[in-house]
Amino acid sequence: MFVSSVLWSAACADRKVARVDPEQTRVEVKDLPSNPEKDVDILFLIDNSGSMLAEQQSLQANFPKFMQVLETLEGGAPNMHIGVATSDMGQHATDGNGNAQVGGCSGAGEDGALRTAPAVSGRFIIDELNGTTRNRNYSGTLGDAFAAMAGVGTAGCGIEQHLSAVQRALENRATNAGFLRAEAKLAVIVIADEDDCSLAHNNLFANGVTGPEINFRCTKSGIKCANGADLSKPGQYTDCVPNDQSEYLEPVDKYVDYIKSLKTNWKDDVIVAGIVGEDKPFEIKLDAMNHPILAPSCTYNGGDGAVPALRTGDFLQQFSQTVQRTICGADLSQAMVDIGALLKRAFGDPCWEGEILDMDPDAPGLQADCTIVDVKVLPDGSRQELGAIAQCGSAGSATPCWKLVVDAAQCYYTPTNLKLVIDRGGVIPPAEVHVQASCVTKVPDGGFM
Repeated sequence: MFVSSVLWSAACADRKVARVDPEQTRVEVKDLPSNPEKDVDILFLIDNSGSMLAEQQSLQANFPKFMQVLETLEGGAPNMHIGVATSDMGQHATDGNGNAQVGGCSGAGEDGALRTAPAVSGRFIIDELNGTTRNRNYSGTLGDAFAAMAGVGTAGCGIEQHLSAVQRALENRATNAGFLRAEAKLAVIVIADEDDCSLAHNNLFANGVTGPEINFRCTKSGIKCANGADLSKPGQYTDCVPNDQSEYLEPVDKYVDYIKSLKTNWKDDVIVAGIVGEDKPFEIKLDAMNHPILAPSCTYNGGDGAVPALRTGDFLQQFSQTVQRTICGADLSQAMVDIGALLKRAFGDPCWEGEILDMDPDAPGLQADCTIVDVKVLPDGSRQELGAIAQCGSAGSATPCWKLVVDAAQCYYTPTNLKLVIDRGGVIPPAEVHVQASCVTKVPDGGFM
């Protein structure tokens, strides 16, 4: 599954350019602030249960690819706070914490506390521009500092409470003081091979049930499928969604509402991403003890697997700026590039992700179908159109005007390396002015988009 913050109008565009063969097209839309803010607080929520070693190692190895995209922002990387928390909430539930050790889960687990590392001074990484230099609270490279914090191990509770841990990590409490800044954008990135099981009621652990049986309680209680299907019976199920009336679990919307409440303009200032299990197939099987279990939707590495992440996926889909990538295969390299691109778009990314359609291949150069408009963002978030911007023509043409240029350095992660450039003749517009841009692009066969 993939959901993106880039807006698309998917259709066969009704164009009447005779020399263009009919083909599926989309309209890619961009919102580019004239003077973007560059503060972002990034929370990585990492599953630290027993099956996550290979995935954690890939995350550590590919974090530099994530940063490589962010470093292509105008002026370099944003001003970052980077924190790492785990899904281990022990037996924590809204109605209290369990005290007895059950299946490796006790108390409130790590309770959303941000991780520490010897190379980092404090509970989160600080890397901010201060004049012409960067203020950092770590030694060595940023990649090494992150890798040290992200090596969370595999001894965590197997009842993974991703969303509850995210909320605890972001709550205003002494443990994580200073991480969340009021003026900064917020990015939440979940890396997990199990679905969320954020508990409302501690009795999930009742009657001494451990291991697969507890996990299946999360599934059976937390998910509902078509026609009120009985999930205790083996078979594949369709139209499965989170159950908001779960016997044990909190509704997903509780955590969506909490994250949105942290930012007045959450549509622009909250970015969420997940590297999780694929949604389908959703299948119940019997284990060696004849107990029903949720089968992996994919297997890899000769035995590893990931289960459908329906609750986590539902959380991700309720935000405007979001991307979901598969953890299947345990190679997170492309996923980290895509999440880096998602964050870059939140600040205003002039690079076109789609291949812009040439409306007249017989004419010299790229004949793009684009609409570029200046708008003023009003205090209430509404937009006032200021006027269309014309395409740049011959030398000396009026400004402002727009053009598409190849920039292999700044747009290296896109198919054509094209970016939008606005020539304003040296005039710097007010901060409230944004460029709204849309271009017709080809529908990809699969790949970046």
